[in-house]
Parts: sequence; C-alpha cells; structure tokens
Amino acid sequence: MGTWMIVDHVVPLATVGSGKTGDDVCIFAPSLRALPPDNPIVMATLPVVDWNAELFRALSDVTSVGNRCYAAVLMIDPFTLWEDLADMLKEKGFAGVVNFPPASLVEGVQSAGSASAANTLEIDRMKWFHDNGLGIVHTGSSRLEMVDISNRLADLLDGMIYFPPESLSRPIAPRMDLEAVIDADFLPASLWSLKPAPVCPAGESV
Repeated sequence: MGTWMIVDHVVPLATVGSGKTGDDVCIFAPSLRALPPDNPIVMATLPVVDWNAELFRALSDVTSVGNRCYAAVLMIDPFTLWEDLADMLKEKGFAGVVNFPPASLVEGVQSAGSASAANTLEIDRMKWFHDNGLGIVHTGSSRLEMVDISNRLADLLDGMIYFPPESLSRPIAPRMDLEAVIDADFLPASLWSLKPAPVCPAGESV
C-alpha cells in the first residue's frame, strides 16, 4: 500500500518511503514552509499566505517529480491562472492535484461566503483538472462530505483524505505522514488520514 505523506519540499520518494516506492504518494504543499513552524495547521486555512502563489513560486525551482506526486491546491482561489498551473504541473511530471486545504475547512474557519457554493466550485475545479489530464485526490472534513464527493466524482478519484476539524490543531511540520483508514468500505476510493502526532516521553506532542 506504500506511504502517503504531505511534504513542504519535493524529495525523492525512495529516501522516505516504506520500501515499496511504486506505491508511495507525495503531496507537495510548499505553502506550509511559508507558515510559522510548529503553529497549528489551522493557519493554512486563514488568509495569511497566498497558497497557490507559493505553489507557483516553488514549482519554478522543481525540475521533475515522480509520477506519484500530487500538488496541494486551494481550489476556491479566484485569482489563480488555472491553465498555467495545470501546464506547469504536467511539465514537471506531477500525477495530479489534491484540494488541500479543503474548501469545507477554509469556509468553516473564515466564516466567509457560502460553504455549499465553495464546495460546488471546488468540485467543478477538480473535474476541470481531471479533464485536463491530471489525477485528483479529494480531501474532506466529514464522513457525510466524503460519501457525497465519492458519489459525485465516482471513479474519477485516485484516492481520498479524511481531514476532520480536529486535525487543525496538529502542528505544521515539513513532513506529515498519513495512514490508511481500513474501515472505509463505504467508499470506493482508498482513504487516508493524518497519523496521530508523535508524543515525547513527557507527554507533549513533538
């Protein structure tokens, strides 16, 4: 099944995976390194960093990636040059895109606009990426949303990531490992979630 991870730098999967590098998946989220280290992930849902602009800047320094690397894209950004982004991702060899941070959490934290409208915009944008030759992995914040997206995107999905609101308290790190959710028979796509934060002997998260 390999290893899934969210990383703020593109790294060779052979150096960080489980040994079965063909199954390893890297989710490239360079905006995380523009946020204060060790702050909670909720920072990623706030308008304190231009998420997609940071991705564009980082891609200019990337030569190529393995075909199991996805880019973390804020799908509800009204200012992104989508055609340019899709072209760059394909040029660099990315397998596809992930809606991270997901609209359901961005809208929930910022309390701006309609969450349902943002969700529709996000789904339409993911379908657009798929139609333009890139794979899609959906991140959702509730079981109800996961089932709904699974039904609406059907067999277009390469996988899904469950990112409930309590995950927002996790500290930002250069690498955040995901783990397979084994009791997700209600979904046709493979499902992953953040691993619990490691805890030091004193009982504090590290």
